Parts: sequence; C-alpha cells; structure tokens
Amino acid sequence: MATRSPEELRRLEQRVARLERALSPMPRPAVTTERLRLHPLVPLLLSFVVLACGYLGLGLPQHYYQPLFAGLVLALAYHRQFWTLANDHWRWPLVATNFLIVCLFFKLVIGGGTRYPLDWLRVPAVRKTPLAEGSPWYEQVFPHFDIEWQAIPAVTDLSVDITMIQTMLLIATLAGALFRFQPFASLTAVLLLVVSIPTFLGFNWDWVVLFLVFGGIALYLQTGELTASPHPPAAKRG
Repeated sequence: MATRSPEELRRLEQRVARLERALSPMPRPAVTTERLRLHPLVPLLLSFVVLACGYLGLGLPQHYYQPLFAGLVLALAYHRQFWTLANDHWRWPLVATNFLIVCLFFKLVIGGGTRYPLDWLRVPAVRKTPLAEGSPWYEQVFPHFDIEWQAIPAVTDLSVDITMIQTMLLIATLAGALFRFQPFASLTAVLLLVVSIPTFLGFNWDWVVLFLVFGGIALYLQTGELTASPHPPAAKRG
C-alpha cells in the first residue's frame, strides 16, 4: 500500500475540516430572559374587586376557624415562596388583602355556622284570647280560644355546629392526601361536600363564581415571574 506524502495528508485534513464545517448545524443565538413583573398596584386593585365579590356572594366570616386557617395558609405560602412579597410600602397592603381573600375562601369551605335541624318541629297549643275592655257580655260567657304552634324545649332548640364538622372532615381529607391514603381522602372529601350542600345553597353563586375566578387571577399575579421574552444578542461588528 502506497504511503501518502505529508503535503497530501495536510490537504486531506483541510478537506475534512471544510466538510465538517459545511455539515455542522448553524449555531443558535444565545437567548436571554428577563423578568417582566407587573406593578404591585395591579394585583392590589384586583384584590379589592375580589373582596367585593366575595362579600356580596359569601358575606363576612362568622367563625374564628376561618381567619385561623387563613393565617396558617398565608404563612406557609410566603414561607415556601408560592407568593412573592412586594417591595417597599406595597408589601403589607397585599399581605392584608391576601389574608382577607383566603378568609373568604375558608368561609366557602367551612362556613356552615350553627344550624338548628329541628327548628321546624312544633306542637299545637290552645291559648285563651284575652278580652278587650268594653267587650259585650256574651263574649265573657263564651271565651275565645286560639290554636298556636309552639316549640318543644330542648328539642326544637337543638343546635349543630356545622363548621366544626366541616373542619374535622377537611383536616381528615388533608391528612389522607398527605399520607397518600386515597380511598380515605376521597371518602372524607365526599362527606365534606354532602355536609356543605345546605350551606352552598345559601350563597349567591353569581358573585361566588366571580370571586373564585378573580381571586385565582389576583393570587397568580403574585407568583414568581409571569413571562419571559427572548432577546437575541446584538450582532458583533467585524
């Protein structure tokens, strides 16, 4: 086999290098991203709209469990950096509105309050109608009686704290989801929904739907970076 001269080997290497450059893909320009954050005034104003919708649809929180759980969720969300803290004087107004929004959300979940399930139970009772002054003599001979429906003591006044039951079912559902015990978590979630149906019927859902939609948007606007647009670097002049 004939050996090639050094000059032939050098020309062959140049051909291979040119062929590799021709077949290699074009280099892609570097992409840089920059955070485009909204001004804190935008989620703050939207939070006021959310609170108005929540008040019209749900009313005010009526149990101390609701602000208690709202404070725990708020502390966890900021600790885990699910929501970013605004700078300067915008921080505390946003924290306050977020706290009120989460309070109203828990009003939806555990806002059953105290119910009287046997309030409808009444018994008839006969009552003598007192005579007015100057009544004729025959009305005094034949008195008038009326029948009234009266409550039964210790039975009609029986109360059930629906908020307590909802809270126990909510904690059980969260515990089952935490330990990945799905059948138990699904059962307690269904029981929570069934127990909450009478409470749901008392809400104004035209406003509740707006509260949930705008509330989700207001909280999402406070999470991380919203968008990132690519900006290719400027071409260098030769």
